[in-house]
This record gives sequence, C-alpha cells and structure tokens, in this order.
Amino acid sequence: MKQQCAITTGVWFLLGSGAVTVLGQPQVPPAVTAPPPLGPLNDDEFRLSLEVAEAENVDRLIPLLGSPDYKQREAATTSLIEIGAPAFAKLRTTYEQSDDLEVRLRIEQVVRTAYLNRYVFDRNGFLGISLAPYEPKDTKGPRRAEIETGVKVTQVIPNTGASKAGLRAEDVIVAMNGAPLSGTGRESTDRFSDAIRQIPPGTKVNLTVVREMNTLTIEAIIGRCPEDNVRRVRFAGLYDQVSDRFETWWFKYFRAAARSDDEP
Repeated sequence: MKQQCAITTGVWFLLGSGAVTVLGQPQVPPAVTAPPPLGPLNDDEFRLSLEVAEAENVDRLIPLLGSPDYKQREAATTSLIEIGAPAFAKLRTTYEQSDDLEVRLRIEQVVRTAYLNRYVFDRNGFLGISLAPYEPKDTKGPRRAEIETGVKVTQVIPNTGASKAGLRAEDVIVAMNGAPLSGTGRESTDRFSDAIRQIPPGTKVNLTVVREMNTLTIEAIIGRCPEDNVRRVRFAGLYDQVSDRFETWWFKYFRAAARSDDEP
C-alpha cells in the first residue's frame, strides 16, 4: 500500500515520500538522485504581483504580526505564509523599517517557510492515502468485472485532501480527471503516484471511485507533501540545498538592508 505523497504495494508506502515498509519490516529507501544545482541568487521573488484585493489583505495582515493578541499574530503569520512569495516585497519593507523584534522574527518565519514552500514543498503534490494495487478479488459484487485497472485505498490520513474529500479505505480509484488509470500491479500504483506528485498543491482533481456497488466522482484538493517526508527521502537533497541558499538570500535581501538594532 502507499500513501499519497506517492503510492505503493506491500504493506505501506508513503505516497511521494518513498519511505517503504514491506511485510512489517522497514526497508532502506531507494537512493535519491542529487537535485540539479540552483541558478544564481536573484531578487525575482520581489517582482511577483499581487491582485488588488490580495495586496490589501497583505497590508491588513502585516501590522497584526505585532499584535498584543497571540492568536492574531498566529493567524496573520499563517495567512501570510499561504499568500507566499508575492508578499515578500511588502514584508521586506516592513522588516527594513521596523524595530519591533517580534515583528522581525515573524517576518523571518513567514519568508523562510514561504521560500521553502516555493522551491521545495510545492513541487511534490500530496493526497493523503495509502494504496495497494487493485486485485479483482478485492471487489465484491458485479462491479468487480467492470474494473480493468485501479488502485485500492487502504488507509486515509486525517486532515488531508483525501480525508476532506471523503475518500475511504477499500475505495478503488479507477480514473483521475476522466482519464482511466493504466498499468497493473505495482506499475498502476507507481503511475498514479507519479501523477499526484506532479500536480501543484491547491489543484482540484476529480477521482472516479468504485465503492461497493456504486461508482462515484469525488473532488479532492492536492496538498503539500509533509516536511518530514520531503526531508527524509524524495527531496532531501533539494531541501538541504534550498535551506542553505535561503540563509544567503535572506542576509542579502533582508538583513543587510534592515535597520541596525543599535540605531536610535
């Protein structure tokens, strides 16, 4: 079975992560190819545009980073992370002008997380299920003969796109966005896994699902692959590379231009 940041056969496989357990015994994950080198450091992130309404929202949220109310600070931080890199220009202006340590720390948290999302986590879609290859004997009743290729859901991870969409264990996914799944055995789960990984987080997908005697269409929203999965296997090299790069980028475009803590 697999989970959706990737897919699997065997007992479980974290979809998109590459962490595999076979018959209850942990296995050494496959070697991960080193990521390609990143291009030269630049300030492209500060040229990303914001819609008028979104820009107004950023202007509303930034002052809340210094709110005396902890919940307001947390909510503003989360919302700015979701807006992401397009908010960097406004955040940099505030960082340069502010002498409030709380605000500066919050801005660094927002920018660091959004930077990693942009260059690492948003490159690996996550649905939130464990999978096994479909076998005709797994499906009861007349629907069995109608399934040519599919992948069986063996587990649904709470608070993911799959759980929010209403996917259940024992569902058999037979098509995505109207395109039938292909392959047999491990090949079918691998192909579905790769397709999910390549879908940007936030994208809606329509899954055709056979559930007992019924065929359903379920709309799910692809999420970001969890950080632990990315760091452990599939994008471990990229994560390390982008994390190191961020430190240089942050110093050049934020710290170097910020008001010194010793200034009056």
